[in-house]
Amino acid sequence: MKNIKNGYSIVFITGLLALSMSSCTDWLTIYPQDRVVEENFWEDKNDLEGVRYGAYRQMAQTVSKLAIWGDLRADSYVDNTAIQSDISTHNKYVDVRNGQPDSSMAFFDWGGVYTTINYCNKVLQHGGEVLEKDKQFTSGEWMQMSAEITALRALNYFYLIRAFKDVPYTTKVINKDSEVENFPLVNQLVVLDSIINDCERVKGKARNRFSNKADSKGMITNCAIYAMLADMYLWRGSLHQGRHGKTGTDKINGEDVSHNVNEDYQKAIDNADLCLSYLATQNAEEKSSGGISMASSETNNYGLTNCDMIKNDFEDATQENSELNLEAQTEIFYEKNSRESIFELQYSTSDNLSNSVVNSLYGNSTSTHLQVNKEAMTALYDGGFDGKGDNAGSWDSRLWVCCQDKLSTGNSSTPVQSTNMYYCMKYHLPARDILNMEGTGTNREIKSLKYTSRSDNNWIIYRMTDVMLIKAEALACIGGNSSGVKAICNAIHRRSYCNYKNSKFPDNDATTGTIGNAYATAKSVKIVESDATSGVTIPVEEMYVLNERQIELLGEGKRWFDLVRLAERYSVTTDSPDERECPIDEVATRNDPNGKVHYIEKDQPGYVGNGQTGMTAVVKAFFKSENATTLVNRFKNRYGMYCPIYYMEVKASNGAIKQNPVWNKSKYEQ
Repeated sequence: MKNIKNGYSIVFITGLLALSMSSCTDWLTIYPQDRVVEENFWEDKNDLEGVRYGAYRQMAQTVSKLAIWGDLRADSYVDNTAIQSDISTHNKYVDVRNGQPDSSMAFFDWGGVYTTINYCNKVLQHGGEVLEKDKQFTSGEWMQMSAEITALRALNYFYLIRAFKDVPYTTKVINKDSEVENFPLVNQLVVLDSIINDCERVKGKARNRFSNKADSKGMITNCAIYAMLADMYLWRGSLHQGRHGKTGTDKINGEDVSHNVNEDYQKAIDNADLCLSYLATQNAEEKSSGGISMASSETNNYGLTNCDMIKNDFEDATQENSELNLEAQTEIFYEKNSRESIFELQYSTSDNLSNSVVNSLYGNSTSTHLQVNKEAMTALYDGGFDGKGDNAGSWDSRLWVCCQDKLSTGNSSTPVQSTNMYYCMKYHLPARDILNMEGTGTNREIKSLKYTSRSDNNWIIYRMTDVMLIKAEALACIGGNSSGVKAICNAIHRRSYCNYKNSKFPDNDATTGTIGNAYATAKSVKIVESDATSGVTIPVEEMYVLNERQIELLGEGKRWFDLVRLAERYSVTTDSPDERECPIDEVATRNDPNGKVHYIEKDQPGYVGNGQTGMTAVVKAFFKSENATTLVNRFKNRYGMYCPIYYMEVKASNGAIKQNPVWNKSKYEQ
């Protein structure tokens, strides 16, 4: 049986067509070894597995876009002023970050993601016939593979609706040009309901683990499906809450759909718990089979169930001229496929599959496009941080590698960049001995951070702490469980939190302590609009989670999506027709001879505001004050939080695809 090992083993099919209207005349000219035509290809399990692995490899090749869609516009970053190469791309990134994306920019082309989806559709279409032909292929194996690939397809659609809102949706296979249809945009909530239903149908039916660790972490397992469901339910609850509050009715595709938002949040909690339970079982089985080594580090659950996190060893933190290793960061990002991993895309230079995004967006070379926004990081801590042990932020070891200006290569202690230029270096750590520290007492400080340039880092889609924080956010949204929210945030933070002057946690107890000891006490954020009494209030418990997610998941393609979800949650309905999201019937509007827009009246089922309130609140809360007004004016409403659709998609769709109304022009249309 094939397995992933260092890279995705793969067999492709003649003329496997990417489902992308902009690529409807392009063929993938990659053939199986014997170059048989597709009608004679689907003969046995090996043929099926070849395309299955092809879907994973294809997704790995689209990761730079997934990262750009999920991170580029976030408040965690500023533009790298030291960049000296790839200026053309950099200038486009600057435009996007300044609220001026253009639909002609190629990184908005979603074709590669639809290619992954088409691979999944092919496996699901042909699996039944292979089952009949190959007597060595069992119905149990097909059930597991079908569940796995159904979830992988759902995951790719989930990326699309978070990035673009409404997208074309199909489960049909596309083999040749004549089968390409002008697929229209489908409402974001309709797609979300469909992929949730798909994942609900297959949950528990995939593999719990594979025969080797790389496959268990690099392919969809039951654990990953539950992580996806937790994330999807959190999003659905947020989308509905911003449209009708905790309970209400939406009109979706002409039908009234009722939702109790707290039910979605509870399902997010339940699925997060199931995910963590499956992960604990998977790790126990891996350990008992000898497939995973846990001898290199200790674990600690910090009082939580099924949350055994890799424990950082701070014993050398007080030793003058010590070189400190951080076990969690090393095992998760350098060694890859750690015990905390749930699903990560696999890369290997020997397999000719590299992860370019870890160098293009993060790191500190002259072609790295982003620096870390120290101002945003400082705001998360009492007293900020300054590289010494005097302020709370200076004790968070994650910032030692994620917001660092003291960089060196090899054994050199000479910084390669000037101070006040901060970089996310979590993907560029050496195997051990990361931090060169010197001094004693109040003069104790980090002298330099060692790093090594790499391009074979795996890209983590879900890991343990991400799912823990999804659960915490859902708890915060339901309300009434402040202690549960803080317990999760505190556990994650304390794993990486050390007063390195004294080589201990501030209260000298690794399992207890209040969140206030670790970082700045989160406050409810009220964004005022026209006067001091109006605006949106983000509850304190949700701010705890947002703070922790910003620190823990920095550089992992999550932050912009987190802000979009928050903006959607705190959108409210309005009276003005100009502030309604969309017509009551897009087809009727499009076909109306007078071009009349058919709106749903306020207080009628299905009325939806345009999301301007939530968008404004998030921009003013998290972005620099001097930029906030400009961004609010450019984003206009919720559509501004989503990407423009690549102009060739609109052009090739014969009217089926309408451009995002906020970004309704490209430079080719002006």
